[in-house]
Amino acid sequence: MSRGSLRDWFAGNTIPFRVGALSAVLLCAVAIGTAFMVYDLSRNQSRVEDANTEFHRLRTAAEAEQNFSEMRYWLTDLSVSLLTLSERRAAEAQERLEANLEQLASFAPATVEDIRTGTEAYVEKAFQAADAYTDGNRVLGNTFLAQARTDSDAVSAALQKLVADLAAEADRTNRLASEEADAAVTRAVTASIVSVIIGTILTLWVLRRILVPLGAVNRAISALNRGEDTEELPPEGPDEFGRMGQTVRALKESQDKRRQLERETREKHDTLLTAIETIPDGFALFGPDEKLVMFNRKFRDIFASIGETLRIGMSCEDFLRAQMNTGDGISGDTRDEDWVRERLERHRQAHGENETVMINGGWVRLAKRKTSDGGVVAVYSDINDMIEKQQELDQARQDAEAATSAKSQFLASMSHELRTPLNAIIGYSEMLTEEAEDLGFESAISDLEKILSSGRHLLSLINDVLDLSKIEAGKMELYVESFALAPLIDDVSATVAPLIEKNANRLVVTSDLGDAEIETDKTKLRQNLFNLLSNAAKFTKDGTIELAVHRTEYGDFAFSVRDEGIGMTQEQKSRLFQAFMQADSSTTRNYGGTGLGLAITQEFIRMMGGRIEVETAPGKGSTFFFTLPPRLKPEPEDSQSGNAVEAEAGDLPRILVIDDEARARETLAAMLRDEGFRPALASNADEGLRMARTEPPMAVVLDVLMPERDGWSVLREMKADPVLSTTPVILVTQVTDREMGLAFGAVDHLTKPVAQDRLIAVLNDVVGSQARDVMIVDDDTASRQLFRRILAREGWRVTEAVDGAQAMKHLATHRPTLMLLDLMMPNLDGFEVLSELQKHEELRSMPVIVVTSKDLSRDELAWLKENAATVVRKGASGRAELISAIRRHIAAKPAEES
Repeated sequence: MSRGSLRDWFAGNTIPFRVGALSAVLLCAVAIGTAFMVYDLSRNQSRVEDANTEFHRLRTAAEAEQNFSEMRYWLTDLSVSLLTLSERRAAEAQERLEANLEQLASFAPATVEDIRTGTEAYVEKAFQAADAYTDGNRVLGNTFLAQARTDSDAVSAALQKLVADLAAEADRTNRLASEEADAAVTRAVTASIVSVIIGTILTLWVLRRILVPLGAVNRAISALNRGEDTEELPPEGPDEFGRMGQTVRALKESQDKRRQLERETREKHDTLLTAIETIPDGFALFGPDEKLVMFNRKFRDIFASIGETLRIGMSCEDFLRAQMNTGDGISGDTRDEDWVRERLERHRQAHGENETVMINGGWVRLAKRKTSDGGVVAVYSDINDMIEKQQELDQARQDAEAATSAKSQFLASMSHELRTPLNAIIGYSEMLTEEAEDLGFESAISDLEKILSSGRHLLSLINDVLDLSKIEAGKMELYVESFALAPLIDDVSATVAPLIEKNANRLVVTSDLGDAEIETDKTKLRQNLFNLLSNAAKFTKDGTIELAVHRTEYGDFAFSVRDEGIGMTQEQKSRLFQAFMQADSSTTRNYGGTGLGLAITQEFIRMMGGRIEVETAPGKGSTFFFTLPPRLKPEPEDSQSGNAVEAEAGDLPRILVIDDEARARETLAAMLRDEGFRPALASNADEGLRMARTEPPMAVVLDVLMPERDGWSVLREMKADPVLSTTPVILVTQVTDREMGLAFGAVDHLTKPVAQDRLIAVLNDVVGSQARDVMIVDDDTASRQLFRRILAREGWRVTEAVDGAQAMKHLATHRPTLMLLDLMMPNLDGFEVLSELQKHEELRSMPVIVVTSKDLSRDELAWLKENAATVVRKGASGRAELISAIRRHIAAKPAEES
């Protein structure tokens, strides 16, 4: 800061400068006085310490004199009595004397040395006298004793002189300390008085320089507040008081302008009132005291029934009571006083919410909002036209919901109606193929296999169409879970390997995931990767297919599938993700397909919060890549988890149960114990695999729908493990995923169309050595006849029921060994049959195999899982089938090992 600017700063800030200078002077005075007092206290403390030292030496010298006197007494007594006690007491006194002399040696070494010499001479003569008396030579003893007395007198005189010198020195030191303390007190009092006088003078001077100008400013402001047009304004200047003078002048000018603005405001207020009167809505303003401040003509028209009582200053409560008397806006089940209290409370808590009420036979929308001063603005809008339009919209929405419901019902019916005849086609084709092989009709086998292959292809097409229809209808649901990506990529790579190798291709997987986890629909992500990799394998021969996964800079997961296939033109690319569309007609002829896979993949990725794109060129292959967010918020679900627990140990056959639901695990455990097995329980896939490898079980009961890692990946890993590959696995599931089930070898779960040999195998395993008696409950005649023919050939006694109601009638008179149950039937469907079976004690243990072509919704899946006891796949009531299957595998395993 330059010298000029520093001078300007001091000129413009005189108050802080004066106050600061005053404070600095006072602080310096206090500091100087304090320094003097500290110095005096320090000197006085030194004097006190010297006095203490002198007094300590004096006390030590007095003790030495006393100890010498005591020693002389005992030595004299020794010469007379010749007692050993006197000699010992004299020695003790001498030791204490020596200790005193040691303390005094640093202060008076010469005197102490003389005393020691005299003491030693005295002690020596005293002992010589005692020895002479002991020998009976009293003359010699008296001589020595006289010499000893001479030496003791010299020592006593030296000690007395030392005590006297020390006493004099102590008195002198004490007197000096006292004088110094008095002088310090005098100086401190003097310094304090001087500081107070100087501080008072300076404070009065500073206050005068501040308060006088402030008084002038205060008088001017008071005059302006009273509305006086005073001319005695404080002068302007560079310092604070000058700036205050400028402010006062500015205040005077602002008051003049305010008076002008008030006149203009009154004019604008009149204009505002005119504008309020012209708006089409009723307007009312209530003040902070809940009294009516203003309202317009429309407001009066709306409340025409109380128009005579409306007035400015009317309280809100009086307004409501007047409205209550007319019955406007009061519901039929509300008492009058309750209505007034409730409306008054809403008025006080106004936050801008809209409310629709009936007033004077018309619908009015009421909106109230607080003003900044605590008042309330109320707007009443006539919405009769809006209500009519809303009713029309509601009707249109109901019609749309009805159409959506009809479409959903159509999809459910279509799923059943399309798959049911396919069940007969595929089933009869399999049966006729076996009969042709048995009868030697080789020429017919090829045709029958073509029928079977076409039926299965048609079933696959129907499944894709129904998936796409569910997506369009908004019925496709996500099952969100958190899981590690790396194991999923390994699982997909291993599963798709046969398709890759079919055309002599090579799969390369690159990823840098580590332990990264994603929260999304695991099954749909796996299906998307399967679709892209299978497409790449189909259109590539003798090439490389690359699957790459990495994290983007934004934290998303990026997936890409690159192939070296035929590629596409830009025109073909534009049609790529359209349903039922392929690149061109030649693609369909040469490679097959329906064109639904990529459309479904795109919709699945969109549902999971991602997007898919493709880069391609003719003859150079294609690269499909999509991104997914790391977290997709799942729908609220009740989940139970727990650590794996081992059931009680023993020599019983060990069965491993892997299920994420605690209740299901406990139910299965109790069931297994009752049948003589030793259950081991695991709450998740990783824990189950660890337990299986630690102690291989005789069989595994495996749930499919589990968080983090599902049952399919567990089955694949078990089949790849040499130790666990032969372990029987019984699948416990509610999903109808036939490809996954067949690929991983899951047992005791059937989905239409049902393979003949699979149905027979499951039934034989369920029944074992029991009577081969089965009830088929299905409304489709072809399905019932197909099942009857298949079962009759195997020696089963078959009873048929066309629906659930007829089945319950048959069960009242005859209980079969097991039941084959369809879900979608008239009168009483499969779900209701399962519920009815639970109500009858004698039917609860009957095994039920659900054979259905229905696409189950999330609610239906949840119901089946909740009522697993009624289905062969889950629960206590189906344990006969489950235990029989376990016994079959346990019995078969030792036979295989032998």
